[in-house]
Amino acid sequence: MTRALLTSIALSALLTACPETKKNDTPPATCAKVGDSCTFAPGKLGLCIEPADGSGKLICQSQH
Repeated sequence: MTRALLTSIALSALLTACPETKKNDTPPATCAKVGDSCTFAPGKLGLCIEPADGSGKLICQSQH
């Protein structure tokens, strides 16, 4: 009985001590500088690059 009580106390302490997982840290859809993370498509990460065409415009390229 004591072992079961200690186990339940330990489990409840572990479960209440878990930090919350936040999914609000999504990268922006537009690029600010080369090398930044960006959202290529919903749920897909990309990387900000400068294309070789010399336009100077940054684009978000898929990482996959």
